[in-house]
Amino acid sequence: MLKIKGLKIGRVILSMVVISCYFVKAMAQFTNHGPQVFAAAIQGSHFLSDGKGKEYVFTVVRGVPARLIGYELNSNSMIVNSLLPGTDGAWDMEVSSDNRIYVSGNGKMYSYTLGDTMINDLGVVLPGQKVVWDLVAGKDGKIYGGTYPSAQVFEYDPKTGFRDVGNGALKSGEEYVRSIAYDKKKHRIYAGLGSHAAFVELDLKSKRKQDLLADEDKDHEFVYDMELVAGLPGGDRIFGWLNSAKGLETFVYNISSCKYEQRLPSIELKSMVKDLNSHKVYYTAGGTLYMMDFKDANPEAKELAKVAGRGRAGFLDAQGNYKVLTSLHRVLTINVKTGKILDDMLLDVPKAPISIQSIFWGPDGKVWSAGYLAGNHGTFDPTTSEHMDYPGLHQTEGMSSLGDKIYFGNYTKAEIFSYDVTRPWNTATGNPKFLGAIKNQDRPFAVLPVKSRNEMLFGTITGYGQLGGAIAHLNVDTEKLESFVNVIPNQAITSLIEFDGHIIGGSTIFGGLGSVPVENRGRIFEWDPENKKVLWTDSIADYWSVSGLFIGPDKGMWGFADGALIKYDPKSKKTLFKREIYSYKEKPSHIWRNGLAVTHPNGLIYFTLTDRLYSYDLVKDELKELRDNASLMVLGADGKIYFRQGTDLWSYTPSE
Repeated sequence: MLKIKGLKIGRVILSMVVISCYFVKAMAQFTNHGPQVFAAAIQGSHFLSDGKGKEYVFTVVRGVPARLIGYELNSNSMIVNSLLPGTDGAWDMEVSSDNRIYVSGNGKMYSYTLGDTMINDLGVVLPGQKVVWDLVAGKDGKIYGGTYPSAQVFEYDPKTGFRDVGNGALKSGEEYVRSIAYDKKKHRIYAGLGSHAAFVELDLKSKRKQDLLADEDKDHEFVYDMELVAGLPGGDRIFGWLNSAKGLETFVYNISSCKYEQRLPSIELKSMVKDLNSHKVYYTAGGTLYMMDFKDANPEAKELAKVAGRGRAGFLDAQGNYKVLTSLHRVLTINVKTGKILDDMLLDVPKAPISIQSIFWGPDGKVWSAGYLAGNHGTFDPTTSEHMDYPGLHQTEGMSSLGDKIYFGNYTKAEIFSYDVTRPWNTATGNPKFLGAIKNQDRPFAVLPVKSRNEMLFGTITGYGQLGGAIAHLNVDTEKLESFVNVIPNQAITSLIEFDGHIIGGSTIFGGLGSVPVENRGRIFEWDPENKKVLWTDSIADYWSVSGLFIGPDKGMWGFADGALIKYDPKSKKTLFKREIYSYKEKPSHIWRNGLAVTHPNGLIYFTLTDRLYSYDLVKDELKELRDNASLMVLGADGKIYFRQGTDLWSYTPSE
């Protein structure tokens, strides 16, 4: 744990910003408590040689904004540390045929030339694209990339800029081109798609598209990574990494014979490299360096050395040694003949603030914040203004507590952890403790303690491209986790609440990203925790979702139906109140966690919805917008309302 006294964290100064709003008996005020979650998570990475004997490694550190850092390996000296404006991370990095570095971003692409001190922002790759997932080098300095949400492939020519080379989506109905490879002999692109896996061959001249994915793989979610290895006997091969709730595996496809040749376990394909003087291919997987020699008719993976961390990039240096940059910021140099680690260099990777994904008031009297994508947690102690770091867990979607334990519902694979706040945080010794995963699910947003049963309940969103959700019961004494899937057919579970001794839930017609809803209305329902079944369901008009259920100042049950604040009576099955706050102009890609609300001791409802903070006075029927750029929320025992603004935790002290 990193304990930070006062307000200075590295180069980040957590300035206490107090904004006066209005005066009544006491002043209402907003206070910025600064960034809460920090990480040194590296993403897209690549080695580079200058052709004069010097070797370098470059990587992107996730943060707001992300930054490109690069090191000269002989001296382990940082040569560049440049912000990536408009991007919080990079899924890939590529070196072009003219030895320039290209970095993917949030719908953008960036370039860097060795010797420069700053990265060059090349702008948006194609209109409407939010993420550039993967990059591959083409001929004559060109770069190809795959996008989300329109599943497009673009070409970047340094002379002419960006253009769509696939005439729109590579496959109708899909959103992600998650991986990409280029065959320079045939001038073809091979792309891995999701969230319903596809393996598409695109002829860049004729624009013909063909899905090559084997039938047995079509129930996967993604062809997540891809690497083309050229110059092998019998034809060039594509290694494709399949990733889904079904499992992780790698296929080997011969693009000359058009046949699938092998099935391998999960491989870290970004670490893969071929020896130019032989038919040997090197890669890391699960903490091990492997070699496959394709001179053999049936090549098998041979273990060479143990490697700590996941391989982010691989490289064969001038001496024929294998270098790998790992997720633990280490550059290992390995003699591929002996398997001996010749050098183990630790890079000085700076931490960066990351966006807050969820907020919770813990049983320790602290505000807990969870980080987006890079994971990790941080706490803010309102009594001392002290911040502490809690590293080691992945992205937490939902948190709640029972007794002295906090329960975390994490993405991906809906993993469940518990943390005893009376003991030190140490992932190595099981505090937090992994309790299990909810099968075929991804995001446990709804987390509900049921004290009378000594249970925690979790409501989930299913995996990519899938519909349906689950409710899981965790017995906190036995730590037995039991799940019940698709309890509301084809709908995911967004909210759970205990109301008048009953468990009430809300659902959404939307499933995992990339799925297509088949239902028209979200549901409000009662769950029988004893017999583990739904007792009844109802809908709120024609709304797609019911979320953010809470108990109002009048002791009634309130919540949100899409962008409307509602009050619902479970006994009469009637909607007693509805106020439209926000109206969707068209159906969005998903509605999961929408509005979040609390009832304050002053008798008002405070809630966040569509990045705005509101108050609502039931007695006066008065709605006020208090602040924009505000989301999530939790009510502290100190009477303050805590919410996020990007990486920063803010509090609002209502007037008395």
